[in-house]
Amino acid sequence: MSETFRPVSENLDINNSYSDVILLREGAMSRLYRVSKAGKYLVIKTTKDNSAMQLAMLKREYELSIKLDHYHLPHFYTYDTNTPVGPGFVMEYIDGRNLTQFLSENPTIDTRRRVFKQLLEVVAYIHKNGIIHNDLKPENILITRTNDDVKLLDFGFCNSDAHYLTKNLGGTREYASPELIAQSDNIDARSDIYSLGRLMELIFPYNYRSYSKKCLRKNPEERWENVDQLIRAWKRSSHPIYLILIAVLIGIVSIAAIFMKDNGIDAPQQQALLDSLSIAKGQMAKAQQDAQTAQQEANNAKTEAADAKNEARLAQQQFDSIRNIQALSEAERQQWEETKNLAVNKLTQSLEARYRLALDSIDKVPFVEFAAVIMARFTADTQKIKEASMASTNDETIKSIIASTTDLFISGNLRTLNDKSKQKSSAYDESLGIDAVLFYDNLMRKNLPYRQYDPTKDSRKKDKPTE
Repeated sequence: MSETFRPVSENLDINNSYSDVILLREGAMSRLYRVSKAGKYLVIKTTKDNSAMQLAMLKREYELSIKLDHYHLPHFYTYDTNTPVGPGFVMEYIDGRNLTQFLSENPTIDTRRRVFKQLLEVVAYIHKNGIIHNDLKPENILITRTNDDVKLLDFGFCNSDAHYLTKNLGGTREYASPELIAQSDNIDARSDIYSLGRLMELIFPYNYRSYSKKCLRKNPEERWENVDQLIRAWKRSSHPIYLILIAVLIGIVSIAAIFMKDNGIDAPQQQALLDSLSIAKGQMAKAQQDAQTAQQEANNAKTEAADAKNEARLAQQQFDSIRNIQALSEAERQQWEETKNLAVNKLTQSLEARYRLALDSIDKVPFVEFAAVIMARFTADTQKIKEASMASTNDETIKSIIASTTDLFISGNLRTLNDKSKQKSSAYDESLGIDAVLFYDNLMRKNLPYRQYDPTKDSRKKDKPTE
């Protein structure tokens, strides 16, 4: 949405409440118009030639976009067949400039980092919603004039439109992945990651070369598997690296102190040097603490890697499902969506109920060993729920979505259960009393449900705990 406007022909029939129609941008297959309605600027996107293919792609772009809700995406309002410029969809007007124009203003490195971080976040969001953009380039990245915030535009070539996209790439082929240019049938999130590598080179001409090189590897298998992995690596790049420098500083100050002492330097000078040494030691201690924090974050990132992989797999399966059902009729497609949603909703309800039961049980148990039993049971039961849900359908795509949804649910909620269990004391806490300890041990050995120890019923006089 550039500032270079061209008025629309005076002969245009404006037969509704849209007015002040101005052409903003013309692409290979579409046009963007700014219009005014009820005192507010809007944008209408329509096709270039109103061919059946272009209209179908425009309608599908709207259907995908209307489901999205993210700060770094424009808001989509409606699809209107009777706009002043023909059939098209109406969306938010954003006062901004594209990425190339923004970079020509020579923004600071911090602003560049913030913009690129926002771009990563919004691309990760659309991927998790089963959408591959396929046309990430400077012209489709708008930077607002107010806060320099990213707005990602143009989903016209998302998902499986590689054939039409590669025919119309024109001067933007440099941002397209090799598999997209080759019109491969296996386009996934890593194709967008390649484009992000090109954009990273554009935004940071002298920085982050190792990151962009990995994004730009010809073989998709050698790139980041998903954008979440790239985001985590991006965050780790800012970890403190000055620990060695401070250690060297301490060494220099220490040697200087010895030298001054041996050469008769007076007490005030020695004290000043010792003060400097004390400050340097304090800085080193802080750097060590920061390094430990960074290591903990790295460990957490490893723990989250399985979740990210499951999320990527689920997004890919949802993307594949979109591709697979494109050949179906509208009625068949709607029936498939209803079947999938019913299966996933039923699965989610069962998983949530089992998780709440496990969480409630861990809240009640008095020690960590019993919590471990509850978590093991939770994992086994959720696997049974997954198997039963998969057995209830013959659709392989729905089965895959069920499996990924369950795996992601288990890995995410096990961490919460594990954190809860760490708050529990040891099973052999003396405050429980030996009778209570033996009672709980007996429950665990027999794999019985938890219940609170009752000394009037469950003392050692009883051979078995009452269920």
